[in-house]
Amino acid sequence: MPQDKNTHYLKYAPIKVLLPSVLMLLLFTGSIFLYLLPSVETTLLDVEKEKVVEITDTVIGTLTHLNDMAMRGEISLEYAERLGAGFVKATRYGPNAKAYFWITDLTPRMIMHPYRPELNGRDLTDYRDREGKRIFMEFVRVARRTPDAFVNYYWQWQDQPDRIVRKLSHVRLFAPWGWVLGTGLYTDEVQTEIGVYRDHVALIFLGILLSSALLSLYVIRQAGMTERKKIQIQGQREKLVRVLQESEERYRTIADFGYDWEIWIGTDGAVHYCSPACQRITGHPPERFFESPGLIREIILKDDLDAWDAYLVEANSDRGAPLDFRILTADGKTRWLGAVGRAVSGIGGKPLGMRLSFRDITDRKAMEEQLRHQALHDPLTNLANRTLCLDRLGQAMRRAKRRENYFFAVVFLDLDRFKIINDSLGHRFGDMVLTETGIRLTSEMRALDTVSRFGGDEFVLLLDELSSPGEAIRIIKRVRERLSEPFRFNGNEVQTTASFGIVLSPVTDGKAADVLQHANIAMHRAKEAGRNRFKVFTERMLETAVDQLTLENDMRRGLANDEFRVVYQPIMDLAGSDIVGFEALARWDHPDRGAIPPGEFIPMAEESGLIIPLGEWVLQQALRTLAGWRNETEGVDDIFMSVNLSSKQFARVELDKIVVKTLDRYGLPPSCLKLEITESSIMGNPESSLRILNRLKKAGVHFSIDDFGTGYSSLAQLQQLPVDTLKVDRAFITRMRTDPENMEIVRAVIALGHSLDLNVVAEGVENPEQLCSLLNLSCNCVQGFYFHEPMSAATARELLKQRTTGTAEQIRQKMDAARRDCKPGE
Repeated sequence: MPQDKNTHYLKYAPIKVLLPSVLMLLLFTGSIFLYLLPSVETTLLDVEKEKVVEITDTVIGTLTHLNDMAMRGEISLEYAERLGAGFVKATRYGPNAKAYFWITDLTPRMIMHPYRPELNGRDLTDYRDREGKRIFMEFVRVARRTPDAFVNYYWQWQDQPDRIVRKLSHVRLFAPWGWVLGTGLYTDEVQTEIGVYRDHVALIFLGILLSSALLSLYVIRQAGMTERKKIQIQGQREKLVRVLQESEERYRTIADFGYDWEIWIGTDGAVHYCSPACQRITGHPPERFFESPGLIREIILKDDLDAWDAYLVEANSDRGAPLDFRILTADGKTRWLGAVGRAVSGIGGKPLGMRLSFRDITDRKAMEEQLRHQALHDPLTNLANRTLCLDRLGQAMRRAKRRENYFFAVVFLDLDRFKIINDSLGHRFGDMVLTETGIRLTSEMRALDTVSRFGGDEFVLLLDELSSPGEAIRIIKRVRERLSEPFRFNGNEVQTTASFGIVLSPVTDGKAADVLQHANIAMHRAKEAGRNRFKVFTERMLETAVDQLTLENDMRRGLANDEFRVVYQPIMDLAGSDIVGFEALARWDHPDRGAIPPGEFIPMAEESGLIIPLGEWVLQQALRTLAGWRNETEGVDDIFMSVNLSSKQFARVELDKIVVKTLDRYGLPPSCLKLEITESSIMGNPESSLRILNRLKKAGVHFSIDDFGTGYSSLAQLQQLPVDTLKVDRAFITRMRTDPENMEIVRAVIALGHSLDLNVVAEGVENPEQLCSLLNLSCNCVQGFYFHEPMSAATARELLKQRTTGTAEQIRQKMDAARRDCKPGE
């Protein structure tokens, strides 16, 4: 009997079961392998392309946002483009954050390439890869023609210029600025990933072959033990099973190897299908969702549950709908998912539940948040920037219109003497001061207030929901006291203060930028009042600012239209009772307002920078006038011309060349020129000042320190400076007879000048009592209305002629009378 069974087994099994099964499996395996791999390769490449397109959409969205702000006038277009280029340059993604973006215009000219800075600004029309393709011209052509396109070419591997590989780049045209943005992926990376999938597929097919072989052996064994009829029935059954398996495997191959997490929820809430991608995204295997369908809702963050519940109702239709929400993974991490769902139905429209696709969009959300933060915050202090501040100020202004008894305040503050910190200790120390200032301001603010940095050492505070306008003053006093505390970094200690400009609500209708402008105007008024102060904005301040701007524009026009003139005030020698020189003074005859006092237009010229062309013009006019006097009048070769220099002029490194060139132009010796410089302009940067003074001194030019006693120079510094004259300020001379302290200051300055072998000139002498005091103090020279008012060049020339002809006896008589009437010691 056993022999019969073996004969039966050998007779039917190889022909009826084994051979067809093996052939079928081999054909099936080969066909599936050949069919699946190209599909997987295409799918993987499409997935990588979609990632690149999504990231490009995010960057384009940010550029569009910046362009919209520029179009609304919130920022300038140039600033928006510069900010946009910076954001694109800083954008990284992919493995090790090596993937990047580059920008060209439509020329094409490279605007920004993070790994190839040598290409920036270069015309890339003829730039070719190693196959000779003009790749940047191709980028421009494709970007113009197609919204989303990819271009194959050869390029360096990320930041390694010595490794050239094939690259597939996505290019997109940002039409508002005429930019072509490009980024992409390397074909080698995709092929590597495909190789991994190929190995996995091969292992799966090997498992299928082994499983099928075992199943075939089982079938063979069963076939050998049964009769022909049972073998036939079993064969039909196996064929049916194989067909079903093939269909299921084909579906599962497509579904299970998808990048997104796919899930099918039945009408009863049960999970009918869950793709393996769920474990990569959530950390939970598919079995957990089959066992507990409510797990989907359990892993959603509480803040997003209401949106999820509403979404299930909306998405249960044939239209489909998207939703972004957050989940908590099995390892406790928070991830962002993008969901797309729609209702599914069977034959005859029978409802079968809902199909949902989930994609992990955590990286995209993080990039969006990073770009949004960078667009709205200052990179140094991490405070709100101008854009965010204006937005919140606009919200506060709109709330003020809707609500009664709603108060807010805008505070514009600027650190006093911050430039000195930068110049003396370096920008790195200055940055630490700015960062610490931001920390101190934030610590003194409430949670609903806004602290922003506008650039440089300027900050803006938005004090919201105030109980009264007076509360803002109390807060500012507290902030002012906090900022006055010393800064200590790396063994250095500095102390600075701040000037505050305040705008209190309610404000007149207007833009948020107007309110900030008003606060800025008030801040400048606080600085002018002496620093470390605060001023509340008034309409009068705005009128004054407009007047100053008008005056500045008029002054520019006046310089071009010869509205300025130079007058000359004689400088008298007390010992010889004679004129020894003149001081050149600028005057402005406005066509509408008439003569404008120097005290009004000189400070404005200093602030606006117009003092530089005005000062050079005065220097040229004064030396030209002196040259004319020397050519037309005898005996004036000993007369010098004194010309004032502003701190801005003195800060120019080419000052000595300008002065010497002007002297040579009019054929004058350098010894006839005396440059007057204030203490503050010299002592603000003593080392640079000393170099300029020494170069001019070597050329033969003389120097005078103007308004001496009002600055902050030290005796040690004064001894090092090659100056010839000290000029006592008019303020001390005016109050010399009425204020004993002023008399002692004048006495000390004259004594200091004599001890250093310097001439001393007293300004503003207007009466014989002042002259008498100066004679007793042995002052060398004087100038003032008591002798002569500032006069025209022609009048001064006549005065010089009288000096040589002996008709200037009236001046000598005044001097002699003062000597006779003056008692010693007065």
